Amino acid sequence: MTGAVPAESLGTASRGRPAPDLRPLDPAVHGDTVWELARARDLAALGRVETTREWITGRLTAPGADPARDARLCPGPGGDVVGAAWVGRTSGVAGRVVDLVLGPAATRADGSGLLDFAVARCQEALGGPDGADRTTLSCFVSEGEHTTRAALRDHGFGSPRAYDRMSVATDGPLPSVPAVPGTVVRPLREEADLRAFHRAKNQAYAAEEAGKEEDSYDAWSHWYRSDPGVDPEQCALLELDDRVVGFVNITDRMLDSRGVAYVRQLGIDPSVRGRGLGAVLLGWALGEARGRGRTGMVLTVDQENVRARALYRRLGWRVESRWDDVRRTVTLPRDGHG
Repeated sequence: MTGAVPAESLGTASRGRPAPDLRPLDPAVHGDTVWELARARDLAALGRVETTREWITGRLTAPGADPARDARLCPGPGGDVVGAAWVGRTSGVAGRVVDLVLGPAATRADGSGLLDFAVARCQEALGGPDGADRTTLSCFVSEGEHTTRAALRDHGFGSPRAYDRMSVATDGPLPSVPAVPGTVVRPLREEADLRAFHRAKNQAYAAEEAGKEEDSYDAWSHWYRSDPGVDPEQCALLELDDRVVGFVNITDRMLDSRGVAYVRQLGIDPSVRGRGLGAVLLGWALGEARGRGRTGMVLTVDQENVRARALYRRLGWRVESRWDDVRRTVTLPRDGHG
């Protein structure tokens, strides 16, 4: 692993053990270092590389991101980087999210030190103008990241919500999808389409998925336009009898690593579910992906979403890995204690 970083220490002591000597993370300087770390993590945990350089850059420079305050690197004994973490917000998701990237050389203590930092940053953000004295901190972790999972357990992360990562090939025969009379799928073309997309997203996701919350159009549009690999031509609205009832958001976040299109979001208005509309949207997306030379498609689905998982399996999707969204509550420190 390359990328030794300056010697300024920003670590803190935690629970009576020496804290890792955390260092600043500058995306312009250390982007390739973090990417190489993520690639090594992917190979060790998944047996393949999923993360792209564009995804790392996008996460570190998302709207509202302040890497100088919210991101740190963890060097190993020889000075090379073995771990990284950054804390951020995602439009439409309650609380804060920590991205924790531990390479194969990282230890459980390295992960815990980075999480010490993440929790401290969350605490510093509490007690502001809104008066909040607690928030939720979540982390998305694959089944093969054993060191990361151990560090998360040490920090009280639990209540895992399980997800399947599924994939399907697009370089062979595509599944046959029955037509639904009255439906039209159309790519996003103008601002009005984006606003309709946002309304459909809030309607489809309302109280459906853990940690989801409605967001404003302005907040969402900033997030959407900066999402790594975003391409409005691969995103679409589904109309039924001239009413928008669904949407699909396809990105190229895995194009450079796997040559596939990634289904970032897909949703159908609850009032019209069960009519085959999800299959219509997926059929359109699969055709678009093949037309653009993608060899497959990948998505991540909540294991509790039985209807969606059954639909994907019927259309030839197969589970390739398991993931958990783990969470903990962070509270405002009182009398010097968190």
